[in-house]
Amino acid sequence: MIPSKDLVQYQGQDDPLTPLRRDDYSGGENTRQHASKILPNQGETIENWDIGVPGQIRKILGLTLVEDLGSDAGVGLFGFDPDGGTPILVAVHGQKLETWPGTGTFTEKTTDFTTNLPTTIIKAGESDEGDVFLVSNGTDNVHRYEQGDYTAPQDLADDNTSPPKTTALCYYRNRVWGLKTNLLYFSDAYPADYATAFDRTANAFRVPVGTAKALVPIRDTGILIMGADQVWGLNPSFTPGANDEPQKILDFGCVAGNTCAQVGDDVWFLAPDGLRGVFRTQQDKIQLGQSFPLSYLLKSRHENINWAQINKATAVYWDNKYFIALSTGAATYNNQVWVFYPSQVVNVGNNIAVPAAMVITDWNVAAWAKFKVNNEERLYAIDSTTGHVYRAWYGNTNNGTAITATVAGREENFDQPLNYKVGGELEVEAEVAGSGNTMAVSVALDGASFLSLGTLNLTSTTAPTLPINLPFSLADSYVVRDKYHLESLGRYKTIQPKIVNSDSNTDPVVLYGINFTTFMEEYENE
Repeated sequence: MIPSKDLVQYQGQDDPLTPLRRDDYSGGENTRQHASKILPNQGETIENWDIGVPGQIRKILGLTLVEDLGSDAGVGLFGFDPDGGTPILVAVHGQKLETWPGTGTFTEKTTDFTTNLPTTIIKAGESDEGDVFLVSNGTDNVHRYEQGDYTAPQDLADDNTSPPKTTALCYYRNRVWGLKTNLLYFSDAYPADYATAFDRTANAFRVPVGTAKALVPIRDTGILIMGADQVWGLNPSFTPGANDEPQKILDFGCVAGNTCAQVGDDVWFLAPDGLRGVFRTQQDKIQLGQSFPLSYLLKSRHENINWAQINKATAVYWDNKYFIALSTGAATYNNQVWVFYPSQVVNVGNNIAVPAAMVITDWNVAAWAKFKVNNEERLYAIDSTTGHVYRAWYGNTNNGTAITATVAGREENFDQPLNYKVGGELEVEAEVAGSGNTMAVSVALDGASFLSLGTLNLTSTTAPTLPINLPFSLADSYVVRDKYHLESLGRYKTIQPKIVNSDSNTDPVVLYGINFTTFMEEYENE
């Protein structure tokens, strides 16, 4: 109940109405700072909302099932696009490898891999067969598959002339490179048979990076050699030799090789203190004397990582976004995805500028792949708990299950942190989203628990229903608004909004803005 003195002030003519609008969350989630200190375009929680368009947020697209390959958990996925051949999507789950040409169903090719090991698949070239792909989980011998057939994979053995058993493999300047036990091995150039293309005694560089994590080839600039302890680089000659000298780049390493992905002119990877860029980190240390991880703002998310399962983390750069899947809490599989927007840089002061990010809570991704279907590059994912293969960021549900999207904004003080506020309204604006869709609206006062204000019905009541006699006037049926009164909540210094949508929607769910109006109490120095 509002005290009588507040009621008089609230209704008095001299008390100005204080408005506030928030329609932009392009700064992403920030759990590093208190909710009252984050930027106006950030949220304390942003789950399952796409923040890529300033001035609105849209519920993310989901996972659409391509095929259920069985109960064995996925461990590898790769889009193989051979020159002059038919592209295929390669999936590894349990002990099996299967392929899919973009239509129809998957075809089983191999059934004898060691189960539940993160698997690397790379494209390579041969002088007699053209493009092939190599598969390695670091335990089984490397396998080679020819384009067009794939039914008789070649076991490349494990001896001095074959590739090492490692997941740190790449193809660069017509050679296959493999990193194992601080040695970087390389094959003959464009060989006819990778089983006999290596000389591991003579053709190797020593690079003290620690446990092998990944090799990342960068056009024209060489190979990044990613280990658990350090990151080195090598720009090899077309005929590697003694004059080629590996150089140390970073004095800390990578915790999960499959998180390495080229993003613009940089290579992002998961380090012990969070997501980092190789060249960004190097440049920051030179220019500023300090460097912060790209995931700096996701403090509480980072603290919830299950580090015992971190070797399963995996990432991809697609559609101008960096997706990284990892294990959180007590999960023994990847159960969460962080999505970073490299072009949306947030400056939080002290020379700290990092990309905005949001979190997907309901995707269990063991591996990603970019794969072209009808000349359109699409994103695919294989499940970390089953053999389900999905087209990712497509459709409005997660394989038929509703997506719950939550945004909790800033704790607003209306630029009056010492004053109590009373009364007023909260107005929510959203796009019409079809029958049965709603948004749950709630607020938290002064950092306390959230209190429900009601729901916003996303069904338009003003659009004409066809058939209808012409002519007719088209009403504003694309935006719905509703107001929620705040008088019954009493006085507060800060108010924080939260919007949740949990429907199995078929139309896009878009939040356009949140508008506050309130009144200031007269400040008293108590």
